[in-house]
Amino acid sequence: MKRAISACIFTGLTTTALAQSLPVTDDAVFMFNGQEITISRTATLPDTSFDVVSRALSDCIQPCLSPMTAARNVATVGELDVIDFMSTAIEDGSGLLVDARLPDARAVAHIPASVNIPAATVAETNPFRDEILMALGAEHYQGIFNFDGAMDLIIFDDGPATQDAPTFITDMLAAGYPPEKISYYRGGMQVWTTLGLTTTGSAQ
Repeated sequence: MKRAISACIFTGLTTTALAQSLPVTDDAVFMFNGQEITISRTATLPDTSFDVVSRALSDCIQPCLSPMTAARNVATVGELDVIDFMSTAIEDGSGLLVDARLPDARAVAHIPASVNIPAATVAETNPFRDEILMALGAEHYQGIFNFDGAMDLIIFDDGPATQDAPTFITDMLAAGYPPEKISYYRGGMQVWTTLGLTTTGSAQ
């Protein structure tokens, strides 16, 4: 298993090394909370990003790849979709990029303009879940939620070998959040960092 994991990581790093020969999109520049944010492709991995790429893979005791689709009617999106979402929905305040990992993982590196809402916080057992749903734009009246004005969300985690984002999505759907307002960025931090896209955190 360790040999297979190493091979996956090596493949990712090799892909990054070859990225300079591939077309690169223009920088995306947008505003978030009054701050200008630029997403660019450096085509190189920061020194500590190897840990970001490998940690979630090595923590997996058995093959635990996420399915391509997190839930019925929830779109799976790629990097260009995420960047476009940043430049449109995030900038105009109608959308949110949600990091479903625990804060310690986020501290290592995260996607700029993302907001940390760990998967466990939207579980039905969390007594504060309703407050989170209302913070996302849902209206609550006499025990019933109206999600018409709720934000569009893109959810991510460490990547295809982890389950935080799919768990988050499952629990949000169970709470009544409309599937058409949720998208799943399956690549997560593993793919984002391997492609050399801008990150924030200690893996700079």
